[in-house]
Amino acid sequence: MKDIILVFVAVLITNFSFSQEYHFGIRGGMNFSTIKGPSEPGAEEKYSFTNGFHFGLEALYSFNDYISIGSGITYSQTGAKYSFRGPSYYIFFDDGNYVLRNNDVKIDLEIINSYIIIPLNIYARPFKKIELKFGGYAGFLINPTASGKLRFGNKFNQILRYNYYSDKKNYYNPYEINTKLRIKVVDEEGNEIIKTTNKVAKAYYQYPPEDYKDETFYNVLDYGVNAGVNYYVNSSLFLGVNMQYGLADITNDKLDRSLVNFADDGDLYFDDDDHYIYRHDKDTNFNIQVSIGFRF
Repeated sequence: MKDIILVFVAVLITNFSFSQEYHFGIRGGMNFSTIKGPSEPGAEEKYSFTNGFHFGLEALYSFNDYISIGSGITYSQTGAKYSFRGPSYYIFFDDGNYVLRNNDVKIDLEIINSYIIIPLNIYARPFKKIELKFGGYAGFLINPTASGKLRFGNKFNQILRYNYYSDKKNYYNPYEINTKLRIKVVDEEGNEIIKTTNKVAKAYYQYPPEDYKDETFYNVLDYGVNAGVNYYVNSSLFLGVNMQYGLADITNDKLDRSLVNFADDGDLYFDDDDHYIYRHDKDTNFNIQVSIGFRF
């Protein structure tokens, strides 16, 4: 009896040893993502889904036919469609720091943030064609961008074209055509005056340079949990769905300002007695990936 048990254990160990192996693969597809966060009181503010793409490499180590652990590296575009409706203000930082207010401000932005994602997952194969996975990820922001339009009541419309990294340099591009908008406003004595601003606004157009000199609007690091399922068409080709739920605040509290109001001294200019009200809320990524992949 003892010999039979020893033989049985030896067979199990042998089978387990031979079933251990490495696998490598590629995967790519579409992202359907949004940003989750609280709306600002006093305005209608919301995020909705936008789309992007992802492409990456993966490596797995199989302990047996059922359990594996894996990681990889993926380029992934996430973001959201952002909408703001309500009262707001506009500061002409290039023209005397004059403050213009309006109760009918509309902002529409499509945010596309590109990350390098490094996941760490546990994989389970309960059936031959079905693979489940669960784990976490770390993401490193490499290219945060947004584009859209500002409609400041009946005063003016402005094109918004943001690159949150390169716009920090505020360099002059001789090939960039950026005409000026001329806007009629009223000074403290009730006289009509003209203020000017760029027709195309960059990411930090509503901040004095010292505010963003050492900061960016979006934080570099993101992290969260992910879960998904793969369906194997054959032994190598698979179709997959993966959900990434962010846990990190992706916006920088030092630049995430209220759009409705700021602390001011009651005059028409943004001066040393005025300052922004920062929101200190939490905005997180949420992303659904639909992929096709190949593993060998």
